[in-house]
Amino acid sequence: MPLVHKSLKARTATKMQAVVLYADPSIYDIIATPGTARELDVLERIDRQYGRGAGRGAVWLEPACGTGRLVRLVAQRGRRVLGFDLSHTQVAYAKDTLRRRGLDRRAKVFVADMISFAAVVPARSIDFAFNTVNTIRHLMSDRAMLTHFDQMAQVLKAGGLYAVGVSFTDYASYMSDEDVWQGTRGPCRVTHIINYLPSEHGGARARRENVICHLMVKRPSSITHIDGQFDLRTYDEKQWLSLLRRSALKRVAVLDEKGKQRGDRQLPYQIELLKSRA
Repeated sequence: MPLVHKSLKARTATKMQAVVLYADPSIYDIIATPGTARELDVLERIDRQYGRGAGRGAVWLEPACGTGRLVRLVAQRGRRVLGFDLSHTQVAYAKDTLRRRGLDRRAKVFVADMISFAAVVPARSIDFAFNTVNTIRHLMSDRAMLTHFDQMAQVLKAGGLYAVGVSFTDYASYMSDEDVWQGTRGPCRVTHIINYLPSEHGGARARRENVICHLMVKRPSSITHIDGQFDLRTYDEKQWLSLLRRSALKRVAVLDEKGKQRGDRQLPYQIELLKSRA
């Protein structure tokens, strides 16, 4: 069975907000790639402990794969893997990188939306899917999320798993926050400053966390500053569980960023391990 249906073109039924600071995929790749190997180590550990145990014969899938930083490392470690993203420029970058590294026979990337990818991926073909660092929160409504979960249920094999990295919101004590990411490649150094502004209580911006970003790209001959912003949908655990109860997927486990059981801990970021109800 082919990794991707050759006769079908990816559809983009919805358009996520364009973010200027991610327009250059090479810059995005520099800032996103540090820590990728550790992240994949955790995903592999989760697959070994909870998954189908298919090893290198398994097929993995990453929705919203960006420049393919995880896709190419999954392929480099010997697995077959699919990735898709809504950005044509990032998919083109991912394809070129895979080709140059000789990984394009094990890894395929294509343009698709998180709510319409099942037309491209063969049904019941995926052993393990993953969606990390709150990327799933770009889906801005329950309807979109439920459609995404339904699409994922269609492509997962029986017993296949979906690992979703997500941060929940404590609405009672939520305050603004800031992250700083840095990455270097050759003479280019990138600093990414991210501010998270709380959602409003009620009104048009309820359950919308505003993310304001500033990129500083330092090269030997210049320093470039790029600004952008976008929204992420917010969930507390009650809202998330309510959504899952209405979805085609169910919770298998809740893990910390190292893949260990969460237990009673309240975490700033966790991995929701899901599988099909069917």
